[in-house]
Amino acid sequence: MIFDLLRDKPGPDDLQGVADVCVVGAGAAGICLAVELLRLGKSVLLLEGGGPELEEAAQEPYRSELAGRRHNGVHTGRFRAAGGTTTRWGGQILPFDEGDFARRPWVPESGWPFAKSELTRHYARALELEGLGGATPHDEEVWRALRLPEPNFVGLQSYLSRWCPEPNVARLHRAALEGPGVRLWLHANAVGLDAEGEQIHGVRCRTQSAAAVFAFRARDYVFCLGSIESARFFLQPREGGLPWNASGLLGKHFQDHIDADIAEVRPRDRRRFGALFDNIFLRGYKYHPKLRLAPAVQEREGVLNCAATMAFESDVEEAAAALKATVKHLLRGRFGEVNAADLAHMVTHWPLFARQTLRYARQHRAYNPDEARVRLRVHCEQRPDSASSITLSGERDSLGLLRTRLDWRISALELRTIQTYARTATEALESVAEVVPAADLMSGADAFLARCDDSNHHMGGMRMAAAASDGVVSPGLLLHGTANCFVCSGAVFPTSGFSNPTHTVIALAMRLAERLARA
Repeated sequence: MIFDLLRDKPGPDDLQGVADVCVVGAGAAGICLAVELLRLGKSVLLLEGGGPELEEAAQEPYRSELAGRRHNGVHTGRFRAAGGTTTRWGGQILPFDEGDFARRPWVPESGWPFAKSELTRHYARALELEGLGGATPHDEEVWRALRLPEPNFVGLQSYLSRWCPEPNVARLHRAALEGPGVRLWLHANAVGLDAEGEQIHGVRCRTQSAAAVFAFRARDYVFCLGSIESARFFLQPREGGLPWNASGLLGKHFQDHIDADIAEVRPRDRRRFGALFDNIFLRGYKYHPKLRLAPAVQEREGVLNCAATMAFESDVEEAAAALKATVKHLLRGRFGEVNAADLAHMVTHWPLFARQTLRYARQHRAYNPDEARVRLRVHCEQRPDSASSITLSGERDSLGLLRTRLDWRISALELRTIQTYARTATEALESVAEVVPAADLMSGADAFLARCDDSNHHMGGMRMAAAASDGVVSPGLLLHGTANCFVCSGAVFPTSGFSNPTHTVIALAMRLAERLARA
């Protein structure tokens, strides 16, 4: 059932601890966790600071102070609404590598407190909750269905990411959210905790427009606020100090993926190149070919995990994207999201639409014009002991909370990793394309660092560790210093790999749901 704190008043079911679990944050992790807990027979109180759709006013608490390098995602990559960032992302899904969980002697502070195998079945369940349960699970099976060999390059490994048919988890799971067992409260912004010793007794919430505060109660509490907001919430000063920060690591070692164009790519044969790198559409699912730096190269060169994609750019790119969006709405029956201008655009660009359709229907591939320019765009891991940090500024937001101060930095190890990738790609792809690395990258000039982007992949700040002296949450996601408060977001990641973090966050949520269901 869905309620709104702007118009509804919480009752006994919300304020007297009737629910088994209170989940704070209705984004990808929070909604999937709530749905899974419901399936396991638990009642859920779900709190969301935003409304049913994105509202400009609701974004105000995210306004932050920047202290380090330019970081766009602190403002443009966070969304306070039902569905969270999934209301605006593309829906790309990829698990972390096995090596991301392991300790790498050449990478300081690397390694998770458990192996990837701990998440294997939870990754599988996450795919189902992402709407990808019917997707082909193994990359080689996708290539086999296309009657093509899996790409093979020396020093680089081919892999496929998968894309959610319905990226917005609030829309995907709306029936569950509206049904019994889940009580979703909108415009319920968490502003503090009621605690006694290690026991959390309530989450204090309020709207932006009213000063009244309500303490929502349950047996257990899970914070799924996103990495930056999770760190900000638990950094807020409170009487008695911060028992969960015995390590002093709260807000430390923030990580994001470094995105940058690192080379121009000149295909030697467009048809062959397209067979390797054009997006794949198979039985209703989208697969995106990419290339990761081989683990052996990482170890030999003493660098981080890194991957890249072929970015196609052409004069018809904007028109092609608009056509795809219109067709997607029509195929999903969302006729209300298609207007006369969209239909007129289809008629105007009919030849382009026909080429897209033929490429899709005959070869199950995306259409990229022969004249399209190609850039190699890298996604690089940041070192686990990153000097980047989340702290608090002296200014308060509309909820009375101190704002975020983000200091994002790029280290010499990350720059060397990207340079290693460029050199490896130049040699590995020589038979299919001429790869020309950017001059400013190879010289290590500040000009290259200045054009590096963040990826909206916020991780770190509440590192997972077995001992309270080494981290902020336990391997079971329990907030150190508490008995019934958990954190499930990218903030707990010890390392960031290169993969989009959402899939791994949801897998962690599935693992946590099992633990809470047993309690």
